[in-house]
Amino acid sequence: MEGPRERYEISDKELVESVLRDLDEAADRWEALLAEAEATTYTVDMGDIQAVANSDGKLIELTLRPNVVNDYSHPELAERMNVAFAALRDEVHEDYRNRFGGGLR
Repeated sequence: MEGPRERYEISDKELVESVLRDLDEAADRWEALLAEAEATTYTVDMGDIQAVANSDGKLIELTLRPNVVNDYSHPELAERMNVAFAALRDEVHEDYRNRFGGGLR
């Protein structure tokens, strides 16, 4: 004959399984968010300079057309690259404002 203790153990087991299911679902949602963040990139194409950064702000690609070496002096090229990096930063800030409704600190 089944006593009250055995019924509680079954309920405890169901409760634990329910909590574990909730944790698994939460972990799946976090993994999806992380995968989305890893896939997010920001791109600037200025014609002769192309730059791509990931969501962590790491520059993952920088392409300079061959003519930039001849068309720009070193200070001009540095300034042009800084413009590209500033445009990347602006794109990240705009994306952040659109997603979260506020500015970066």
